Amino acid sequence: MSFNKKIHTDQKFGSYQVTGDSTGGKVEFKLFFPVGFQTGIQEIRVVGDFQQHMGKKNWDFADGISLTKSSILEGEVWSCQTSKLPAGFYQYKYIVRFSDGSSRWVSDPYTRYSGDDHQNAAIVVGGSQPNDNKVDAISQRLPLRDLVVYEMNIDDFTAGFRGCRAPLDAVHDKLGYLKELGINAILFMPWTAWKHQDYDWGYEPFHFFAVEYRLAHDPVRPTEKISWLKKLINACHKMGIHVIMDGVFNHVSMMFPYKDMYEYEEACPYTGKFGGEFPGLRDLNYNHTCTQDFIRDVCLYWIDEFKIDGIRFDNTTNFHIPFNTRGIVQLMAEIDQHTRANGIDNFSMTLEHLDVSAISVVRGTKATSYWDNALYGTCFDHLWHYKLPVNSLNTLNNNRYMNDFNKVPTLYLGNHDHSHVNWQAGARDNLGGMRWFRTQPWAIALFTAPGSIMIQNGQEFSEDHWMPEDDQGSGRRVLPRPLRWKLLGDQYMDGQSAKHKEYGKKVFQLYQKLIGIRFRYPALRSNYFYPDFWETWQIRLNTEGYGIDTERQIMIFRREGQKADGTDQKFIIVLNFNMDAMEIDVPFPHAGPWHELMEGTYHSYISGWTRLRVGGNWGHIYLDNP
Repeated sequence: MSFNKKIHTDQKFGSYQVTGDSTGGKVEFKLFFPVGFQTGIQEIRVVGDFQQHMGKKNWDFADGISLTKSSILEGEVWSCQTSKLPAGFYQYKYIVRFSDGSSRWVSDPYTRYSGDDHQNAAIVVGGSQPNDNKVDAISQRLPLRDLVVYEMNIDDFTAGFRGCRAPLDAVHDKLGYLKELGINAILFMPWTAWKHQDYDWGYEPFHFFAVEYRLAHDPVRPTEKISWLKKLINACHKMGIHVIMDGVFNHVSMMFPYKDMYEYEEACPYTGKFGGEFPGLRDLNYNHTCTQDFIRDVCLYWIDEFKIDGIRFDNTTNFHIPFNTRGIVQLMAEIDQHTRANGIDNFSMTLEHLDVSAISVVRGTKATSYWDNALYGTCFDHLWHYKLPVNSLNTLNNNRYMNDFNKVPTLYLGNHDHSHVNWQAGARDNLGGMRWFRTQPWAIALFTAPGSIMIQNGQEFSEDHWMPEDDQGSGRRVLPRPLRWKLLGDQYMDGQSAKHKEYGKKVFQLYQKLIGIRFRYPALRSNYFYPDFWETWQIRLNTEGYGIDTERQIMIFRREGQKADGTDQKFIIVLNFNMDAMEIDVPFPHAGPWHELMEGTYHSYISGWTRLRVGGNWGHIYLDNP
């Protein structure tokens, strides 16, 4: 499988300033229609709020600039140029007239800027120039197993402190905080433009090449829209933070511009049934090569121009068909081919493939990871029922199914699709995040498990927003849930001791410690995990003292691997999921010094079982021969 050029970006479809400088210049508009599909188009004109600078009325559809049709090997190109425009941010639309005399107002599927209303496309003239906004690649791109990923909703993350600034600009304020926490990757929820300017999660894409207006708008500097994202990625890279894009390539908004540029919707080659269907949206039709090429070029645009370090592919179950190479399989193959050819190492491709085929799809394609819901599920089950599920140990080690060292599951206790794990910790008692301490053994388990680790924004300071798992069409899932940053240092009053406890701060310190431990000891990122598999009938520890005891709600497992110098590192992880402290027999394999990493103590234990007291909702990480 190979491709020779990125037609959609190399040909500069959309709108670009083609002459001039920071004070102004001419703009060229270009549209593309692939060969083999009848559009029915008789005429296209472009209109917008730039027309006043050409001696016309703004948004005058009767007096718009006509585009001229020409042919290239791949299809038809319609284009035109303006006269010189002064520097500014301009919005526009096309009016398309068809052979039956009808006409439609349509946005630009190739625009790099979204407008502030009515699905407008936009163009920036003047302002900072492309050479001023180049992005530098990260100095060393690490494989996924070496990343701790922070899932960020840009809008919610910045709502409490950004003021009138562009959210993408405001993220800078917290990069030092994230570095202090210890993460080295951010998964940004979709930044590509959606169909309106209301709050949204971004999973109904409208403009694939454009940064969402809501995230990029700064009233003081309205032309700096693409540059906000580029500056943010540069800042992340300088701090060693990987940038992962959340890409939605299975479906589009019902208002997707290309659909309305064809006289008859069924003639549009870009939308139509392929694989599964997403109710209420238009699916992308990968049966057609032009769709496959379009989405590939979208991905390569963000890779080449913005130097992103990975893509998380949303809802891949719906554009993967077994034994069919089209769709997500070909898309990842072509991305892999492009990144390898351009010396881009360790580019990650993670699938949201939430069914039983996820592991086989990752193993059989160029994917490097998949979102693994299993640990999230057993964690929430325990927090709600106060019983440790017998399959909890297995959910920590789904990495055993991978047949490639560079492929790992992505593990988490929660993500944007679910209520915060800290809410679940106290949900039964109507206390939410005030029962954060119940999540401690789960956090220790998460950061000592094989795979790539992800945390949801706010999880690290006991944010506890609730959301319905199924909103039954009420629209109560996609709502603003701004992070409440004051929780980072909040306090509650223990009624018996009247002692103040900073629980938001304590959660932060716990995550900071665990992230530091994971990075400090490479063996915790290795494949070795014992017991390798746990049968559902096993409700007591095995004869060696490892596994799960469901009645006592304890878990003991071992991790091993090598340090950079090739010497071995061995760990024993002991977890107590009870509210009360427990006396636990820990099976130290030999006598000698062991370093307990959670509390920083050193002990010399004898060979065999040693009875230790483990606090309620707590755990220990023992390092052999430190």
